[in-house]
Amino acid sequence: MKKAYIHSTKHPCTENAMNINAVKRWYSANGWDITGVAAEADIIIVSTCGFSKEQEDYEISVIEKFGREKKDGCELIVTGCLPDINKDRLQSVFSGRSVPTSKIGKFNEIMNFESKIESVENHFVTEREYDTDPKISKFFRARKWFEKFSFLPLVRVPKILFTVPSEKWYCVRAAMGCTGNCSYCAIRNAHGPIKSEPVKSIVAQAKKGIEIGYREIALTGEDLGGYGVDIKLDLADLLNELVCLPGNFKINLRFIDPFWLCRLRDKLMPAFKTGKIKAFCSPAQSGSNKILKSMNRRYTFEQVKETVNYIIEKTGVSMIGNNIIIGFPGETEEDFIQSLRLIEEVKYEMHMVFKYERRPATKAAELDNQVPQDEIDRRYAVMHRAAVKKHVKNIIFGVK
Repeated sequence: MKKAYIHSTKHPCTENAMNINAVKRWYSANGWDITGVAAEADIIIVSTCGFSKEQEDYEISVIEKFGREKKDGCELIVTGCLPDINKDRLQSVFSGRSVPTSKIGKFNEIMNFESKIESVENHFVTEREYDTDPKISKFFRARKWFEKFSFLPLVRVPKILFTVPSEKWYCVRAAMGCTGNCSYCAIRNAHGPIKSEPVKSIVAQAKKGIEIGYREIALTGEDLGGYGVDIKLDLADLLNELVCLPGNFKINLRFIDPFWLCRLRDKLMPAFKTGKIKAFCSPAQSGSNKILKSMNRRYTFEQVKETVNYIIEKTGVSMIGNNIIIGFPGETEEDFIQSLRLIEEVKYEMHMVFKYERRPATKAAELDNQVPQDEIDRRYAVMHRAAVKKHVKNIIFGVK
């Protein structure tokens, strides 16, 4: 029996984890053994991410390692977003075949299997897809523990873990790509403009998940706030259909750009007030209006604060998460202090803090006023401490 070794990226997004899980099951369905030893494999699949330079460096090192150590006759194939984000760097260490995220179905052309990858249900993530990253694995296992013992009276999954991936999720891809043009982001180079799935298809998939026993539907997509722009609908149209499905379930949304959250707030309120919408991340990225403008984020701090606080106070949404970028070009000490307002004044339950990094083919990478790395590191430490303090406070006092 031929053997396949499938290597997950260091910090897979939900979509990446879904794809890798599907590839594993697809190879198994076609008679391959999924091995945990790369040196035994007849084919090695390396899933990649290009979200940050740290991610990219890790992926390149893994590709180089497998290229040196694979056995004779073993083919190395690179998948994921890196082939579209930094093709030049990838080609400097790898000359084999690549299958970008946008062309995951091309595996059929490569392998010519009888069973097509499109026939493998792509609705699940498992702990194995996250085992290459100790940090996210820790959160994944923590949520898994709380879920396992949630039958006990005082055991509940803390809200801070609501957007952490779970084996209890039934994942449904609602869209791919985004409607924005953020000056720092390279992901758009891999995923392109938004491509929304039809409402009927999403509802049918969610209904199936509920019918087979899943109690949490996770809608995936990088820019769910922009859902439907390409098909003359919006996110409220989709959610209004989903919340009417029969059954005891919740809906978890991956990302809603604050631009769309603010713009669609009133239309989203009926769905939000049902209590069916459990959690989502609405990444503000900065609390400085000057930096937000330079980032090409289409909102102000004041709009984010008013909208997020209103939703948490007035609806059944349990948790909204946030991302913050530290050290964006031109960020002054005053801009940094203004970003602390996101933790102090906005009812976000969870904050992920990232250091700004130059990414290929982005406008921000060309800006002259880059912040020195030692200053980015200092500000990151301050912001991270503030975020942890807020997280502890939320857990202890159960802030809604």
